[in-house]
Amino acid sequence: MNLNNIFSDKSLDPRTKIIVFLGLFCLTFTVKDLYCFPFLIIATIIIVFLGKNMKIFLKMLIKFIPILLIAFILWSIFYSWSLFYRSSSTTINLDIGIFMTLRLLTIISISLAFILVVKPEELIKALELFRLPYALAFTLGLALRHINTMSDEYRAIKEARISRGLELDHGSLLKRIKNYTYVLTPLLIRAIETAEKITLAMELKAFNLRKTKHKLDYRLNTIDYLIITIMIITIGISIVYYNFRGVLL
Repeated sequence: MNLNNIFSDKSLDPRTKIIVFLGLFCLTFTVKDLYCFPFLIIATIIIVFLGKNMKIFLKMLIKFIPILLIAFILWSIFYSWSLFYRSSSTTINLDIGIFMTLRLLTIISISLAFILVVKPEELIKALELFRLPYALAFTLGLALRHINTMSDEYRAIKEARISRGLELDHGSLLKRIKNYTYVLTPLLIRAIETAEKITLAMELKAFNLRKTKHKLDYRLNTIDYLIITIMIITIGISIVYYNFRGVLL
């Protein structure tokens, strides 16, 4: 098996991909050491690289830099007001700011990687194989499929409004909110039109969510079992280490 194509073709069972990303999410909230997050981010980047989506991933990730900077400032200053850190101290704590910012960066990276690596049809198949109702699996897959479509629509409408002289990022907060209604209103209309077209296409093809679908013949192979085992062991070690190390270790 070619390692370079392991996340870009059908080498892996769709269930394995779902389990890998769920495991990474679990580790994000399980680990409590600062140095663990770079390893999770590197693992996510490796998955994206193997899926051949690195350019798109980096382009999308760069857009979250302002949010990460704001999160770092807020967590460093207002951490004592958080539900996670009960403290009467009012001093600036950069350690908590860095920790929570890295956790947020990890969550964003895993989410973007999931959208890029797991195709909508693979998500539907995986949810079906997990014995979830087909209606639920199809709805989630269809929603995931149109995330990029609506993003492109938003970008096109925004650029069209700016080219006509609409200033979205100037003026007071209320004025900016009012100006963005000129972008969100046509975007909402486009979303409704897209939903109507999909519904009409499904009706013309006599598509029925209650209708029995073809039998899915998917079997986990050796690489699937290996990856799933490694992920389960890693999560188990993390839970034991961070929650029971004072008792068992």
